[in-house]
Amino acid sequence: MNLGEESVLIEFKEGLAQLDKGLKSLTAMLNRQGRGTVYFGVKDNGDVCGMIVGNKTIDKIHQRASDLIRPRIVLDLQVLVGDDRQYISVSAKGSDAPYSCDGRFYIRNVRSDDALDNDSLRRILVEGKTDVIKEAESDVQELSFDQLCTYLAATGMHAQDTPGFQKSKGLFTKEGKYNMMAYLLSDQCDVSIKVVEFSGTDKTAMAKRTEYGHRCLLLAVDEVQRYIRSINATKTELTNGTRIDTPLFSYDAFHEAWINACVHNEWFAMVPPSVFVFDDRIEVVSYGPLPLRLSKKEFYSGTSMPVNKGLFSIFTSANLAEESGHGIPEIVKECGKKSISIGGVGVKVTIPFQYESDRSQISKKKARERLSKTNIKILSSMEADPFATLPVVAENTGIKLPTIKKAVLYLQEIGALRRIGSKKTGRWEVIL
Repeated sequence: MNLGEESVLIEFKEGLAQLDKGLKSLTAMLNRQGRGTVYFGVKDNGDVCGMIVGNKTIDKIHQRASDLIRPRIVLDLQVLVGDDRQYISVSAKGSDAPYSCDGRFYIRNVRSDDALDNDSLRRILVEGKTDVIKEAESDVQELSFDQLCTYLAATGMHAQDTPGFQKSKGLFTKEGKYNMMAYLLSDQCDVSIKVVEFSGTDKTAMAKRTEYGHRCLLLAVDEVQRYIRSINATKTELTNGTRIDTPLFSYDAFHEAWINACVHNEWFAMVPPSVFVFDDRIEVVSYGPLPLRLSKKEFYSGTSMPVNKGLFSIFTSANLAEESGHGIPEIVKECGKKSISIGGVGVKVTIPFQYESDRSQISKKKARERLSKTNIKILSSMEADPFATLPVVAENTGIKLPTIKKAVLYLQEIGALRRIGSKKTGRWEVIL
């Protein structure tokens, strides 16, 4: 009989000689997923090899777990039979992470149990709280919520700025003080969300910077959406009598990326998410890593684990978010899996443009105007003959070959020129 493979939730041990290692694996799984199972009497490949189960075997496992694991957990132990061989499953669930085994902390990583570093341990302690920005007290205690109530009323909710309304939305700490979530949703919120536009495809030349904020977070979030929607121009083409409308970018993908960024942002540090607009794409950046208990596979599949549960509830009631968990799959569907970059600092989602925008053409024109006459002459020659070798370009322009070589390197560095294919059979693509 074979039980399959070890995983982030399952570990195999051949016998109780490995009891301590099995319990270590169990705490690692609890720290990662909040649950896990260790099978004793099973080989690493999943084959049931069986073990002797005596009168005191179960008591021995219970006692050893009680000695080693903190905080204490309730074990679910079962004696099972496969191919006339007995084996034991030891399961547990728990939300009181971090759990230690013999004074040490571990985290499950696919099939291994890795020691927790201090940063990961801190993250588990923070994530183990019910809701950090609901538990933390706001520095500002004189708050009002007229903007929040007006916004919610527009969605059909009955909302008035009363103590009962504030309590129902979870705007107080256990001590009765306004929490950080209340501050974010208040009329007095001073957080500024920035939309920064650049000329070109990198951040070397900033064209425009607009701030949305200094008001209820919901209003600022909605205003960013309205602005991004306004720049989503549609290109219309007629092909064989058929009209084809192509939006500059997928607004649905942007919406999902933006709401996810706002809901899952690490607001405890009061660093808001950002939107960057380039000539060929939009980038949505949120700050704070994925929850340790959420694997990348679960993230991409749409498993929802809100970092700020209370804020997510408010966004849902305001019809800005929904609990279906289809946001990330929608982005992957529209823009591809590579459009999502997960790093230690946060998550970046790239929404590509589907055609060359007017702003791109203007940026290219301005960039070309800044080039020297020599560089422009070289680019013009390559546009006329993309397959020309550098000696031929030198002959056609009357510019010395060493100068041509130096200029080509510079033009490639600034993104004005690109080589497609090999040196012998390739061609030049002039971008500016």
